[in-house]
Amino acid sequence: MHIKIVKLFVLSLAMFVCDCFAELRMPRIFSNSMILQREEKVNIWGWADANAKVDVEFAGQKVSAIADKNGRWKLSLNPMKASTQGREMRIFENGVLGKTIKNILVGEVWIAGGQSNMAFGLTGVKDSKEIIANANNSLIRYFDQGYQPPMNSINGLGKDSLDDVQKGCRWLVCSPTNAQYSFKAVPYIFAREVAKKLNVPVAIIYTAIPGTTMTAWIPRNDFEKNPAFEVPKKNFERRLKAYDYQKELAKFEEKVRTYPARVAKAKAEGKKIPPAWTVAKEMRPWKDSPDKRTSPVLLYNIRIYPIKDFTARGIIWYQGESDSQFVDAFQTYFKGFIEVWRKEFNKPDMPFLFVELPSYSGKTWHKIRLKQQAVADSTKNVYMATTTDTGEKNDIHPNDKLPVAERLAKLALANVYKFKDVRANAPKLSSVSYNENSAVVKFNTDGRLAFKGKPRGFEICVDGNWITPATAEIQGKSVVLVAPEKSAKISGVRYLYTPWAKPLVSLYDETGLPAYSFFNKTKRGK
Repeated sequence: MHIKIVKLFVLSLAMFVCDCFAELRMPRIFSNSMILQREEKVNIWGWADANAKVDVEFAGQKVSAIADKNGRWKLSLNPMKASTQGREMRIFENGVLGKTIKNILVGEVWIAGGQSNMAFGLTGVKDSKEIIANANNSLIRYFDQGYQPPMNSINGLGKDSLDDVQKGCRWLVCSPTNAQYSFKAVPYIFAREVAKKLNVPVAIIYTAIPGTTMTAWIPRNDFEKNPAFEVPKKNFERRLKAYDYQKELAKFEEKVRTYPARVAKAKAEGKKIPPAWTVAKEMRPWKDSPDKRTSPVLLYNIRIYPIKDFTARGIIWYQGESDSQFVDAFQTYFKGFIEVWRKEFNKPDMPFLFVELPSYSGKTWHKIRLKQQAVADSTKNVYMATTTDTGEKNDIHPNDKLPVAERLAKLALANVYKFKDVRANAPKLSSVSYNENSAVVKFNTDGRLAFKGKPRGFEICVDGNWITPATAEIQGKSVVLVAPEKSAKISGVRYLYTPWAKPLVSLYDETGLPAYSFFNKTKRGK
């Protein structure tokens, strides 16, 4: 009898312990093979029993917290040096070990956001076979949010903020297999270049979704009340009011029905095949929103809110295609977006590196580039990678992603990590001096200017008309533009002021960085 009582006691104790284990939960971003940010306090959080004591042990530290009445707990590890040693984190609830996370490194963490060009896979870039074959650095880790959750309504998944990312999101260690099937080109190459120079572990937290606007990535309160988003908000409300779901559904179903025939016809005529994504189920219209998965707030709730407390160094961003219609509002809109993300990640001056819209036949892209540059010029710790010498005229998804990612990495190394031997800041307009029939365009640049081929892309305004200058000559850190007629008076200058600018890019610095486009106008001569 005594033995039976002991056995029952042990069984009851075991069940009690299992119940304690079951209560302890952490977000999926806290899982095996993760990287924690070095040299900053690192946030750790999760859920346990209400009022439970939670202890976290890692790298010689033991930090404690008490869960609130809802079981939520949060604590911070003290700043740590970079470490390439895979170590374990142990989490206890009321003194009982509830979770062990393995193979954790300490290094640099960057969040990668945006739309389809940030989501462009490694297999699609030039020299992809070589890049993938050499992707064997276990110090590079990638938190993959590539999984696209099923959504078909703004009133369903994504209506409210989620406390965790979707099932299927996980940390991946850099390997040729993971690079081929999961890594995206720009974030991976960025991480590779940063890791190579810093010689510390580097993590990418990937969030991007193709076709998305900035309003899809912001909290509801900002979308509804922040003046920075007034124009896109009114635009969405107007389109929502006029939205005819049945009409859009019929058009989509007709696309699907005729797709095989259209593919066959294109093949027979040797033309470009219609993209399969245009008839994918994800493109099916939603009953309650014309914007489907890029509807305002949805992706913030699903992909950003669950990770916003994760400690990271900075953000890399490649987007603007879907918002290029908002030319007049773009500068305010984009700057407001950066401020919102910095607020959400609780770092007011968080480094924000982004990609300039490359050359393409987009109607307003040359104007958006100037707005992007204005944001970078007017906002602390915001830097733009110049890309006018990249792109495809009729393909919004160019495959020359290598220079884009490398330039982003150089911006980080020079401006965030302060490497003096890294030249990252492309020549940028400093001032213009107008002298009768000539104009002296001065540049901010760290080195010498040089033309590749004949000077191209420069225009001068004479008598209200934009024309090609008679000559363009480099003098030190300036370019002198001269009008064809000696009696002419120049009242404006511009460079690469066209959406498809790639053939006109001619001015570089000595490291091969192309100068930013510019537009400068005076009232002189009118």
